[in-house]
Amino acid sequence: MKFLTIAKKEIIDITRDRRTIIMMIVVPLFLIPVLIGTITKISFSQAKKAGEKHLKVRFVGQEFAPDLFQAFINMGKVTMLNQIPEDSVDSYIQNEYLDAAIYIDSDYQSQIDQNGQAKINIHFKGTDSFGITKDRIYGVLKGFENQIVTERMNRLNLKPEVVKAYNLNYKDVASKQEKFGKIAGGWFPYVFIIFGFMGAMYPAIDLGAGEKERGTLETILSSPASRLDIVLGKFLVVMLAAILTAFIALAGMAIGIQRIPEIPPDFLVIINEVLSPKTIGLIMTLVLPVAAFFSAVLLGLSVYAKSFKEAQSIMAPLNIVIIFPAVIGTLPGIELNTITALIPVLNVSLASKDIIAGVMDPLLMTEVYASLFGLAGLAIFWCVKWFNRESTIFSCLLYTSPSPRDATLSRMPSSA
Repeated sequence: MKFLTIAKKEIIDITRDRRTIIMMIVVPLFLIPVLIGTITKISFSQAKKAGEKHLKVRFVGQEFAPDLFQAFINMGKVTMLNQIPEDSVDSYIQNEYLDAAIYIDSDYQSQIDQNGQAKINIHFKGTDSFGITKDRIYGVLKGFENQIVTERMNRLNLKPEVVKAYNLNYKDVASKQEKFGKIAGGWFPYVFIIFGFMGAMYPAIDLGAGEKERGTLETILSSPASRLDIVLGKFLVVMLAAILTAFIALAGMAIGIQRIPEIPPDFLVIINEVLSPKTIGLIMTLVLPVAAFFSAVLLGLSVYAKSFKEAQSIMAPLNIVIIFPAVIGTLPGIELNTITALIPVLNVSLASKDIIAGVMDPLLMTEVYASLFGLAGLAIFWCVKWFNRESTIFSCLLYTSPSPRDATLSRMPSSA
């Protein structure tokens, strides 16, 4: 059990590093609630602002459809800018001086009277926030169209069933938990995956390349502990740091969600029902294998690196590598199966989504755990292999040792 002694020593060293403590505790606990609160507040504010937006519309051909023109006036929060030249309408919309333009054909009324279809052209900018312009115009046109259809049917003594052959009734059998899990469940693992990786990265760099650079690794190697005990002790500390950071990140996210006043109370009740202690516990069981995988890989890279800076430069691009499969797991249509269960990070993201949705498959979950622990074991084996190579352990000394020319110059008397 010498690796526990090594782990205890490394824990004491890590707690003295202010940078590591900030990354493990302060950042996930305070940054996530601030980010969630800020993003949610901005989103709700922009949605409210878009809903209350005063539309600027150019209505071309109002003399052909005065009733429809009046319907848009009665819509409220709309200004008709009919003084804009007709040939400049598209440029005004493109430059956002105008929200939309409605073109009425000259035969509009005759088509309506003859039970035909009147042609209406609508120009708008598709990048409009929340699509509010198109939706509001469509709402007015649909309401006015329903009035015309009702008048036609009354005039022809027809019942609604004549033009509406089906009476469709939809019943959604998916539970609230399942719908919430499929929609938002993919973002929960995204948080603990990213912060779990960050929580493992800094301790791994410090316990590997950092100790090589400071020259304290030789002291540990001279102890009675074997190379395997040293690696396991360091691995245990890095894994604990990753698990702690991931747990604090989830706690920070839960705190942030609860303190957002813009979230409707009914939706908050659904979130609390879905994220029950059982669900959180199952999600945390996924943190253990992913933390073991991250810790083993990062510690191996840190031991391989010649210096602290080299370790940082090697691990920095891995952030993108980790984010990519985590984001893929949030996309609709990507499901956990026998193939995706073997892909690191992606399998955790998809498994977490199934846990939150309450539709997890025990066999696929077993495959996820087995693949992650298997990869972690291979990474630890690789780390021990590098630790047993003297050229790797003492590469920092070789890397920083002066060249013969530098040594000769240092022995030369100064010109003073």
